[in-house]
Amino acid sequence: MSLPPPIDWPVAGIGPGPNVPVALRVTRENWRLYPFSRWAFQHTRELVPSRAIRRSDQPRTLSIRPCGLEALSFDPGDGSTLSWDAFVDATYTDAMIVLHNGAIVYETYRNGMTAETPHHCFSVSKSFVGLLAELLIADASLDPSAPVERYVPELATSGFAAAKVRDLLDMTDGVAFDEDYANPDAEIHHYSASYWTPAAAKGGARETLARLTGKDAPHGTRFSYRTPVSDAVGWVVERATGQRLSDLFAKRLWQPAGCADDGHFLVDIAGHEIAASGLNATIGDMARLALLLIEDNPAIPQSARKSLFGGGNRHLLAASHHAQRSGGSYRSQWWISHNEHQGISALGVYGQRVYLEPGSGFALIRFGSHPLASNLHTDAVHRQALEASRRFLR
Repeated sequence: MSLPPPIDWPVAGIGPGPNVPVALRVTRENWRLYPFSRWAFQHTRELVPSRAIRRSDQPRTLSIRPCGLEALSFDPGDGSTLSWDAFVDATYTDAMIVLHNGAIVYETYRNGMTAETPHHCFSVSKSFVGLLAELLIADASLDPSAPVERYVPELATSGFAAAKVRDLLDMTDGVAFDEDYANPDAEIHHYSASYWTPAAAKGGARETLARLTGKDAPHGTRFSYRTPVSDAVGWVVERATGQRLSDLFAKRLWQPAGCADDGHFLVDIAGHEIAASGLNATIGDMARLALLLIEDNPAIPQSARKSLFGGGNRHLLAASHHAQRSGGSYRSQWWISHNEHQGISALGVYGQRVYLEPGSGFALIRFGSHPLASNLHTDAVHRQALEASRRFLR
């Protein structure tokens, strides 16, 4: 598939300003589409409502130890040679950090982004909300074996009824939903519209969740990655604790990680944080969150670590439409590799990736604005880049 070359803001002349031609203005309707996304993913608070996550009172200073990674070249999987810089450019990178043994060994900012710029994380949000749920399970604030309607009675007449909380966390609840981003008529596009478009939203995403009644598999029998499930998880987490998601996120993750900048969650038309795709953060703070998991931080109890890194049902993932990621599993909204380094991934559309390995002390965090939504298009080259950079850092 032929893709347009990366264009950098502000060279492209895209934005919301009065001197920008109407055809190039970023709006609520086009902000997730290329090339408007090159500007929009760094300016979501100017486009849609949000709720702040306040920086830590004791920010963690990130050590910097450059290692010359930019000189690396590797085979992207087709027998050719790809330089590190060409890889970064070709994947429409806005910012990237590579960590090794607790220090930043590589860091780059492109397309007008800086170390202080918050970037939209898309579905990377899911994984950290899933981690939050694991923390609540560890302290007995959330029962993973309970039916979801115990916490959210509004879902008692939906397809989620009788599904266990664990089914939602591992996306094995069986609720029917079409998440094919390449299909312009897929349900995911209509569901995303329910966040902010009054005509589609009515009562916001939660009202839409309650109307999802179709089932295509019994609970617990099939893995299928679907965005609404993560919003249901966020709803359960809020009801289990009686706290707003952003407040809970700040207390249990943002503060313990020592996040140095304000982050924010986008909120829907009803004022609820969007658990599935609402998190925005600087890449440095995303690195701090990664270190929270890589290191043996007491903020993450051992029972939560064991549950997460132990992974989910590998057979269910292998039998799914994500079979190209077979060998791994899906657990608590994370992609689990089951490799020798305990690698796990948080993935978001348009090029958002957090990959970390407690076993090797390695992590790669990147934000992007790729023209294509699905990360499947760049999975292979990222696998090769991860392997090559890990070998380089030994």
